[in-house]
Amino acid sequence: MLAVLAPLLSLLGIEAASITAGVKRQAIIWGLIGALGVVFAAFVLVAINTALAYAVGPVIAPLIIALAAALIALVIFLVAHIQDGIAAKRDAEKKKGAEMTALVTTAIITAVPLILRSPLFKQIGLPAGAALASALLLRKDDRERRK
Repeated sequence: MLAVLAPLLSLLGIEAASITAGVKRQAIIWGLIGALGVVFAAFVLVAINTALAYAVGPVIAPLIIALAAALIALVIFLVAHIQDGIAAKRDAEKKKGAEMTALVTTAIITAVPLILRSPLFKQIGLPAGAALASALLLRKDDRERRK
């Protein structure tokens, strides 16, 4: 057993090393992209501030930028809140459906032994079930012959 386990663990070790190297490489790449994105955003904000400062004044320009950022953040928050509400409602519907299925299944499993023991089922149910099953089988054969 241990003779087989050692090569498997070494294969997993090699795989883990290559996965770790890939994750490190991706982390460095995305870290650099994020840092350069922050620099980009800072220079865009400085340019917007300068342009607004020439248009409306040096005190009002940062206030306009801050207000725009707050409004954008509020819109993003509201959209995310609405999406969370829709997802919660969808999850509640799925949970309700699963609970209903479990309830019906439990009721059927509980009722089957009682139904099978009843004399009415033995007198009427079994012959009716056999007739229904044979009708379905014959109709299925009919469909296959027509094709």
